[in-house]
Amino acid sequence: MIKNEKQYKISKKKLKGLAQQMDKVGNDKSQAPLRNQLLLASLADTRQVLEEEVAVYDSLKKNKKPTLKERLISELPSIITEYKIISGLTQKEFSEKLGLKEQQLQRYEADNFKSVTFKNLLRFFDIMGLEIRIKETKLKKAAPHHKSAGKRTQLPA
Repeated sequence: MIKNEKQYKISKKKLKGLAQQMDKVGNDKSQAPLRNQLLLASLADTRQVLEEEVAVYDSLKKNKKPTLKERLISELPSIITEYKIISGLTQKEFSEKLGLKEQQLQRYEADNFKSVTFKNLLRFFDIMGLEIRIKETKLKKAAPHHKSAGKRTQLPA
């Protein structure tokens, strides 16, 4: 996911470079055709991923009705980045809003907020005015715990 304007600009530049590289490989008759096909397939895949990421970032920036979609709890950290983009805040402005140093926000974004404590995650959501709800879900029974699970078996001598 593109997380800020700098990454967005780099991604757009990479897309232009990929297009040029694809033209070069496509027109290179000095190499084996199979090699060129494999390179083109790889470059096309990379281009598609970048185009999708750029499109998501563009759509978040242009979002007129700022609404964040429902998602799994494992995806909650991406909400923070999406909120920042939709709100049009720079990293500096957003870090101030969250009461963080800009470098700390950069570290959190770099690891997809995996190192943020649950307490801070809840605090961030509160500051952003976001609410978390648990959908009604049928609970599955846990597998029974076997008493023999932790015991050692002795082999005959």
